Amino acid sequence: MFLTILFCVVASLIGADVYSALRARLYSYQNTSDIPNCEFGLILGTAKYLGNGNSINRYYQYRINAALELWHAGKVNAFIVSGSGVNNQPSETACMQADLVAAGVPSTAIWQDAAGLRTLDSIVRYQQKFGSRSVCIISQPFHNQRALVQARHYQLNAYAYNAKIVGVKAGWKIHARERFARIKLWYDLLARTQPLYPLAQIDIIQLPTQPDI
Repeated sequence: MFLTILFCVVASLIGADVYSALRARLYSYQNTSDIPNCEFGLILGTAKYLGNGNSINRYYQYRINAALELWHAGKVNAFIVSGSGVNNQPSETACMQADLVAAGVPSTAIWQDAAGLRTLDSIVRYQQKFGSRSVCIISQPFHNQRALVQARHYQLNAYAYNAKIVGVKAGWKIHARERFARIKLWYDLLARTQPLYPLAQIDIIQLPTQPDI
């Protein structure tokens, strides 16, 4: 019995992983010259600082860098910064907006989704707010793969731009967690899991930039 259960778990992990990777390959890009123009760039959130509060999180920095590459290439017209901004201090979304503005993106081209607590929330809330308007999802490749499966399930005109990866040695916990997140992805899609916060409670809006974050 134990071996049967173990086999099912391993098979599920492998199956979810392979399908996500193959599905995303059709819509993922490494170069700004290749990716289609999109109305929005959706930056998936993560904390700016590591647990000690002193070091910059490279996942965060590489996503900001990737967003700026798209902006300077004229591939997106505006950004949605999506992450945990409800109770987090500093807010992930406020940090992302401040760094984009510091790099030359006007605040009028940035929307904050402070209730993008999960990838699912970021995708579904975007669909509820902006409908079928084209979007480029911005994160690391492993994250983009899962986000694209969700986005295409909700019939978004979605593509992904891959930010620079962080080495497996430095980010092995995140890569391990991702394997199980891909199984939960299918549960969420089948169960039609909804965001934790509806738009009526926390909307996707434009806000003044908070300096010195």
